[in-house]
Amino acid sequence: MPFRPNFTAIDFETANRRQDSACQLAAVVVREGEIVRERMWMIRPEPFFFSPININIHGIQPADVEFEPTFGDHWDDIRTFIGDDCVIAHNAMFDIGVLKACLEKHGRTIPTLQFSCTRLIARHAWPDRQRFGLKPLSSWLGIQFRHHDALEDSRACAKVLLAAGVSAGATSMSDLESQLRLSRGKLAEWGVKNAKRVDGRRPGNKKPKEKRRLPKGYASRSLRRSSVRPLRFPINPFDEQAMTEAQPGEPIATNESPAGYQVTGSNTIAEGLPPVESGIDWQRVAVRCEFIQPLRGRSVAIVGELRVMTKTRAIELTRRAGGILQSEPNESTQVIVVTADHSNDHRQRFSQAEVLSEAGFLKRLGV
Repeated sequence: MPFRPNFTAIDFETANRRQDSACQLAAVVVREGEIVRERMWMIRPEPFFFSPININIHGIQPADVEFEPTFGDHWDDIRTFIGDDCVIAHNAMFDIGVLKACLEKHGRTIPTLQFSCTRLIARHAWPDRQRFGLKPLSSWLGIQFRHHDALEDSRACAKVLLAAGVSAGATSMSDLESQLRLSRGKLAEWGVKNAKRVDGRRPGNKKPKEKRRLPKGYASRSLRRSSVRPLRFPINPFDEQAMTEAQPGEPIATNESPAGYQVTGSNTIAEGLPPVESGIDWQRVAVRCEFIQPLRGRSVAIVGELRVMTKTRAIELTRRAGGILQSEPNESTQVIVVTADHSNDHRQRFSQAEVLSEAGFLKRLGV
């Protein structure tokens, strides 16, 4: 089943270092895995002071909000828009802290709401990523946005969560949290409880840490988790044989290879040896295909043997990208994937179709 969560992603921008200095807030509502509504509020902070550092980060000038309502004046509208949703933010403790501080500043009742953090979710959905900021995660997933604009950041935050759910093979928000062993945070009048990872043990029954004894002269850092451990992904995302990386022989570069990759020469293909697939993050490509759907609703035919990937992988990626696979091209085909040697022949025979070389196909999928 597809991932169909319901939540509202938010993001605050502040005028200065004070938590109660919100100058912009945005909220993006997701229903059944689709963004259905979004709003943005410009806010006049009190006291009305902007730090040059904050202006350099988000670009909001005092003149942009001088005549806007305060947070207290906006709150009834904001509260109605968010409703009782689980609130999602990147580095959620910052945004929830700003929300709480602004409510206290303007004498408004603090509501009881649940929240979670996409940084926390990403750390456990893709544990071997090196960076978990909103910008590097979005770049890795192929999400384009303008950083430090509240509405753009809220959209990106929502899409990171949707991608994490797809990657984990979850069906709902609670299913994703169960798989990653995460508990939601909570905001209430009594304060804030942060979202966190849970280990399943009862409170007060914490297992003591065992002191590791190392041989003399042995570097302790060598015991850290390996950076090459496979990433989490749904069971059998590709055919098991297709997922096995081929051993490169003597690859030669061609003009048709994607930037930064090498493909085998025609003699290797003729001998029936497996194509070279090393160097490509196929998991990232698969997540991006299922999340971005670059071929959604388009009929696709894959003709002949490919050089950089197996045909089995190409078929699976086409399906994940939303394409409708055809066994061979005909008058209804919209996209034809062929090796560069035969691209002109198919352009002449099927003028109505978009003919992609293997390199063009990989580029379309985000490689």
